[in-house]
Amino acid sequence: MGAIGGPDVTTATATSTGGNDDFGGKPVDAVFKYAGVNGNGDPGMIDPPTNAWRMTNDFNSLSAVNKRGIHVAIVEYTAQMSGGQNFDDFTNGTAGMSSSNAAATYVMGRHFSGLAADAIMLAANPVRFNAQTFYGSLLMNPDLLGAIQQNGYISSVNAALPAGAVNKAVAQAMCLMTTSRSYTNTSNPNGLSAPTYLNKTYTGTPVQILSALLADGYPEWSIDGQGDPFWNTSVNNSTGSGYSQVGTWFNACVSNPTYNTTTYPTPTFAAGFAGWVQANNWLIRSLAPKGGVTFGWQDNMWAVGTGFWLHQNLTAAQIASTFSTPMSNWLNANAPSTISMTAAYGPDFFLFDRYEMDDSASPGAATLYNARSWDNFLSAVGQLSKANNNIPIMLWQIPGSHIPNTTEATPELFQGTAGSYVFSTAPVYFFGDSNLTSNLSNMIAGAASSTNTNTAVGNFAVACGTSAYNCLTPNSTYKQYLMEYNNLANNYNWSSNNGKLTLAANNNVFAILWGGGNTTNVIKNFSNTDDHGWLANKIIQYYTSPTPVVTH
Repeated sequence: MGAIGGPDVTTATATSTGGNDDFGGKPVDAVFKYAGVNGNGDPGMIDPPTNAWRMTNDFNSLSAVNKRGIHVAIVEYTAQMSGGQNFDDFTNGTAGMSSSNAAATYVMGRHFSGLAADAIMLAANPVRFNAQTFYGSLLMNPDLLGAIQQNGYISSVNAALPAGAVNKAVAQAMCLMTTSRSYTNTSNPNGLSAPTYLNKTYTGTPVQILSALLADGYPEWSIDGQGDPFWNTSVNNSTGSGYSQVGTWFNACVSNPTYNTTTYPTPTFAAGFAGWVQANNWLIRSLAPKGGVTFGWQDNMWAVGTGFWLHQNLTAAQIASTFSTPMSNWLNANAPSTISMTAAYGPDFFLFDRYEMDDSASPGAATLYNARSWDNFLSAVGQLSKANNNIPIMLWQIPGSHIPNTTEATPELFQGTAGSYVFSTAPVYFFGDSNLTSNLSNMIAGAASSTNTNTAVGNFAVACGTSAYNCLTPNSTYKQYLMEYNNLANNYNWSSNNGKLTLAANNNVFAILWGGGNTTNVIKNFSNTDDHGWLANKIIQYYTSPTPVVTH
């Protein structure tokens, strides 16, 4: 079980509630965080691995507080299409090649450098608890695979990656990140009197120097700012008056990208998307060898065209023909290194999200899941896994709100407004909720509405139809829709877990990571709503008798 958050600016205790990312007393096995500043890969910038460094330090103490080792999971964007068509991340040249930021240079080389930095930092700094090491994970490029498949972008992506382009960017990143250099620090951002790091010479790779600076008390906030002289977060890693030291070293690697190819023998990556994917994998595996840091690529349930297929009555064969077979075929044809653990530099797992919103937030985007929908979801990802050597499946960014009922003293409210509720079904599907009656008679039901899920809740008028939500009852309310199961009305008991975590395990799911930036999480953070500990308490109870994964 995991969540989104971190790093925490306060010191966690078993009962602490301070800080936006405080998991004290709310144990999870993993916490994920987006790399960099803006959560989109920061095109044109080499992101310092400060999130990985800070989260490791945070979780070394938090693991002891929660008596549970915690893995750091960093979400990486070496290319992103979450906001639509975008080929800028595959450019790698002088200013003017990026349509979204004309000043950005060598975007692909900088992306690869940021990925390399996070891989190195996670490999060198696992969380340690009870004499065990808990290595971190890299979650690769959410929405990229789904957007390329859904929109038929593969030809354009392949054309954007001619022969030699990827190897050039890899060489720039390896030159920067594996070469040992010296740096004498003359910066004193805090204005302290003779701090350890002032006028001290550091030797090593950029990540090693950064780690040593931070260990000597150099303020992390300076590194995450735009003006730091060693490593900063501005386009081209410039400081206004020049370049940061890391930016200067990268510029030298652009013109002369040399590194130890005996220590790091580098393949010739094929032109096109498949070669670009393999290069990402190779960078991770070369700098964070297998057996420590893990990684996986993400894909989407809507990649086959829409997410509404999940809300239909489908046999296993129909799920295969609708989703898992075309997705498996597409991945193996266009990006085999994302899904094959047996490929050179193959991933450790594969991950799917649902769509990063609570169910109540966007019903027009196929977010209203009943038990049939989740059954279809698990069957689909299980089929994909079994067709690809049983690659383990992570469910990621799963909405953590629950079905509101009249017994709750502190229900989860939309924007804190009384009578307006946030809700989802995933945690109730997996854990059950004994506070619900078996027929949902105590589910919140407001004034009937087809436009406001938050106030109507159980009386929300579902958009029923063969291309939307396939309701057994015409003009179904949301409550009726939730009760449908196996093509029968009033046929699902949401007060029970119904063995669904075992079903997930049987479909090769090994982890569920809850929440998102706008989605209910295990804790209250970011802009998401507060469930007042509902999901955290479910996870605490789950840990008393966890569901074992299926090993192969």
